[in-house]
Amino acid sequence: MMNEDVYLAKTGDAYRGACEALDALKFRVSGKRVYIKPNLTGGRPSQDGLTVDTGIVRAVLERLHDCPHITIGESCSDTVSAFERLGYKALVKEFPHVRLEDIRASDIVWKAIPKPYHTGEMPFNANVFTHDFIINIAKMKTHSLAGVTLCLKNIFGFIPTRKQKLMYHPFIRKALLDMNQVVRSDFCLIDGVWGNEFDEVQSTPKYTGAVIAGRNMLAVDIIAAEIMGINLNTIDTYERAFKLWGDPEVNLLGSELDEVKTMYRQGRLFTTRLRYLKETTASLVYRTVNRH
Repeated sequence: MMNEDVYLAKTGDAYRGACEALDALKFRVSGKRVYIKPNLTGGRPSQDGLTVDTGIVRAVLERLHDCPHITIGESCSDTVSAFERLGYKALVKEFPHVRLEDIRASDIVWKAIPKPYHTGEMPFNANVFTHDFIINIAKMKTHSLAGVTLCLKNIFGFIPTRKQKLMYHPFIRKALLDMNQVVRSDFCLIDGVWGNEFDEVQSTPKYTGAVIAGRNMLAVDIIAAEIMGINLNTIDTYERAFKLWGDPEVNLLGSELDEVKTMYRQGRLFTTRLRYLKETTASLVYRTVNRH
């Protein structure tokens, strides 16, 4: 069984918490082409519980040295507006070799899935494959289809277009396993200063005061879920993920779980249920006329 270090910072300041965690884990990246994927749900402030605090991205950028190319990319409902409102356009002016990418408008490449759970091939943002180090920055949230929105789920943002997302979103529990075989995370962080509970579409902020970091995606997600009061072994996606990549033994550093542990409510609004029924219908239609 793998033994993986995960650092938990108890903090009310996402930037300071990220700095603490990154330094404790001796995180430094030099000479690599780095892709940073934060979870940006529109341009909502991080206190609304839906979007990664920009301070965590700043902390990461400060620890990248002599990297010839750095990309920060996302594909939310209005990525360009989100970059503006959340301060990313101002942030990249401070750091050389950093560019922003709206994945919705990126070139697309189809990749075969080594061990398919849902489909044999999927479309991805082509640019991510020109990078050799991927930093996955998720937000601590529940999700009525996927169970949780943590680092495993954050990779869904590399599916470029809205229609392509619709083809896979209703089947996300298995599709995530396919995606993460192709786009592998080299380092993971989770912003849990403010999380979001109950419904993934509606903002229901939950103050938790935590930043989590580590090199193993599943180990980081395990600690985040324990803080939320959720057992990942009850979610079939993670059951399969542990069989696929191994069930890590977590060596927790920093704060104790009991210092930040809270219970996140799970569920969905009736309007969200209707939305997903429409998505499933649209997905089946798109899949009859589009490559998938």
